[in-house]
Amino acid sequence: MKIANNNHYMLNTDTELLSQLLINLEENGINSFQKLDQKLHELEISSFNDLLNYASGPNCDSQVAIMLEEIVDRIRLADSDRNSIFTSSMEVGIYLANKLAGHKQEEFWALYLDNGNHIIAEKKIFQGTLDRSIAHPREIFRWAVIYSCSGIFIAHNHPSGKLLPSNNDFKLTNELKKAADFMKIDLLDHFIVGKGHYLSMKENELF
Repeated sequence: MKIANNNHYMLNTDTELLSQLLINLEENGINSFQKLDQKLHELEISSFNDLLNYASGPNCDSQVAIMLEEIVDRIRLADSDRNSIFTSSMEVGIYLANKLAGHKQEEFWALYLDNGNHIIAEKKIFQGTLDRSIAHPREIFRWAVIYSCSGIFIAHNHPSGKLLPSNNDFKLTNELKKAADFMKIDLLDHFIVGKGHYLSMKENELF
């Protein structure tokens, strides 16, 4: 079994990124909105463009600069109508890690995509302890047929935060892959998420 020990698979979620920024601000004595407002006035920052110009300048700490640029990029990409086009496993992993952050019970989800990689629908297949008899392929692919999707992402969370796939995870993924191949629907990835992180089974070559 090959698990990549690389931060690409443990990329910061939105919550984690904002938390890191707040921690950095507190370390620099900014622990209230009033002090933040004072600092912004001091730096003459009144827009996102000003913020990015500051982040790219010589007076901004490099770690803060990276966080600021990433936060502004994510704000610009945010879409409350969920019409985003996913272009990488990283984007999907972040989305799912945020979606299932803080969930105390194990949940199994399927995301159904069209040919343009837009999400057609999201379905929570079950909630509770993962069991192959519960997360049966027929339930997952029944919705795939209803939505006439071309691809599926599946995901479940480990509330413990441990992302190592279990034997059931491997068996279920293999069953779903066989069913997807038979139906000529792409099983794009199986994500395991927990406590703000994610593991892509596809990118780790686990199926």
